[in-house]
Amino acid sequence: MKTSTVALTVIAVIFIITTGAYAYMYYSSMSAYSAEISAKNSEISTLTSQVLSDNSKISSLSSELAGYMQQGALATAMSHWNNIAIENTSLIMQNYAPNAALKWVGGPLSGTYSGTSQISSVWNKFTNLYETVYWYTIVPPQVMQVNSSYYMVSAPVQFFVAPTSNPENIFVLNVTETLGLTANTSAPTGFLIQNEVWKVKPLPLTDVIAGYPGQDVLINDELLANAYAHWNNIAIENTSLIMQEYAPNAQLVWLGGPLNGTYNGVTAINATWTKFVNFYEYVVWYAEEPPTLSVSGTSATVSAQLQFIVFPFPTSSNPTPHAILLNVNDTLTYKFSSGSWMLVHETWKVAPAPISSAAPGYSTPVYS
Repeated sequence: MKTSTVALTVIAVIFIITTGAYAYMYYSSMSAYSAEISAKNSEISTLTSQVLSDNSKISSLSSELAGYMQQGALATAMSHWNNIAIENTSLIMQNYAPNAALKWVGGPLSGTYSGTSQISSVWNKFTNLYETVYWYTIVPPQVMQVNSSYYMVSAPVQFFVAPTSNPENIFVLNVTETLGLTANTSAPTGFLIQNEVWKVKPLPLTDVIAGYPGQDVLINDELLANAYAHWNNIAIENTSLIMQEYAPNAQLVWLGGPLNGTYNGVTAINATWTKFVNFYEYVVWYAEEPPTLSVSGTSATVSAQLQFIVFPFPTSSNPTPHAILLNVNDTLTYKFSSGSWMLVHETWKVAPAPISSAAPGYSTPVYS
């Protein structure tokens, strides 16, 4: 074999071996690289899933937080209206920010009030105007988020109120309420009132409750019931019940008959009615026609033509008395005080007559 052939053969073998080594090295490197790429892709996929899961949790927590914030704003509004109803100015003012503003539209307190001092003053005036307050919302309040820390609550709210000056005259304050609330962790309900618009319109109960009798009807019914009770208590001769109707400083003017005179105060009036019930063993009564009634604010007058049929007790001078008729013109004056109508003045004008004057042909009964 030629020397050149051998050399070529050696070179070829070396080339093949070298090429194989390089191929093996390349294959090994590519396998390691592919494994590393696959691992990185797997890691990226895991991190992506985790990010998506975390984003979902964040979104859920954000929604939950927004719900809590809305509930907190609504709770603040409800608490505010309830504090107004219980007329507790201290509790009312706890819900206001120091630089709050209240715009009052309608009614005697109309105006714009800035800062807690002015706002406290106007709510004190409100609580002095009304002695009884109840409330409800006509429809559920609306809550709107303005930004991350400011919410608006609006609602039509109705307050049933009894004026201090005339508690019988109950009516409704129809209020369109708008509250601007700022989140504040130190506030009792988590929010403070920054801005408030209180737009109020008074309404009679008849405008709010279908079929509800007017307040004047209720007052008239109460006064007539009191008057009828007074006359019935006289007929059953119960001085304890009679005296419960009179105010301490009441006056009774008695015109006609043996008790003619003016009696001031409950002691004198009680003594007079005690004499009356001691005169008669039996008393019945009726009104000749419906009583007349007039009401002016906290004062009222009831007048009636009455007839009392009475049977006197027998006496040594009249051992067999006859039943007689007492024609009475009674005028009752009432004053509303401390939640009830009290009798402050009465004019009892009496004229005795035979029963036959009212019932011709009637045989007058004789005491037996």
